[in-house]
Amino acid sequence: MTENRLVEIIPEEWPKLCALFRRNWPEHVFAYGIVSNYLRWAQQGAETNVRIFSLNGTWPDNGTFLLFDEFEIYFYSMDVDSKYKSLSDALCLVKWEGYREVSMDFLEKHRATLDAAITTKNLFVSKDTLTNFYYKSKEEVINEDLANRQELRFDRVTDEHLDHIYNQWPLRTSISKDTGYNLLKRLILLNDSVGLFDIDSGNLLSWCLRDQTGAFSDLQTNETHLRKGYGRAVVTEFCRRLAVQGDDSYAFVLATNEKSCKLFESCGFTKITHLHWVVVRKKE
Repeated sequence: MTENRLVEIIPEEWPKLCALFRRNWPEHVFAYGIVSNYLRWAQQGAETNVRIFSLNGTWPDNGTFLLFDEFEIYFYSMDVDSKYKSLSDALCLVKWEGYREVSMDFLEKHRATLDAAITTKNLFVSKDTLTNFYYKSKEEVINEDLANRQELRFDRVTDEHLDHIYNQWPLRTSISKDTGYNLLKRLILLNDSVGLFDIDSGNLLSWCLRDQTGAFSDLQTNETHLRKGYGRAVVTEFCRRLAVQGDDSYAFVLATNEKSCKLFESCGFTKITHLHWVVVRKKE
């Protein structure tokens, strides 16, 4: 019997991996968003240490992959008939002892598979957060009447706004400053974003980034401008821009954040599943 091993999916094969996840759209939108985002970064010449692996090179048959990006691991599988055994075997091949901590975002359907690997590999869960996965198709956006406020203007945010965005980032106390700062900087430089600016002063009032999975991320409004509908305006504009370039919109919102959940629902998003954010490390 051949011993299981992780086989790298070389970047030249990433477009084919992406294509797998277009089946039965939007069932595999999460996996498509991850791989397509990192593919775009590679095509832009971004310097990253990202590598993607499959179990024994079987990804064309089961859509199972593990993506490694520094301290983050993303994973997915279409191997439903085997109850995601290929994913289970792949997770057990990860060298968990080589990490201080590993952060993972994954769909609810893979929760049992990860839990089994956590038990098998004797891992400690230091964070376990549930989010709602909200989705809105480009067709829904195109059919809407989107009117912008005349006194405001929208534009991408730039690294000039990085300090301001970091200082209001809710996760800044959860990870080190260097890690968090560099993460936001990478998203601002490499991914789409929308900022809402005061037309007279040019001040940034509200903003939303797009994270490494392709999801809306870090939606924030300055405290002095809350309850003016600016967050909703930013989300609506972001949806419009993505629809124009042929992309759907999606976001992961903390299940306990009722205000943000209601905002996305009021913008026409539908909850299609849950996404889990789990941080693990080897037990001492």
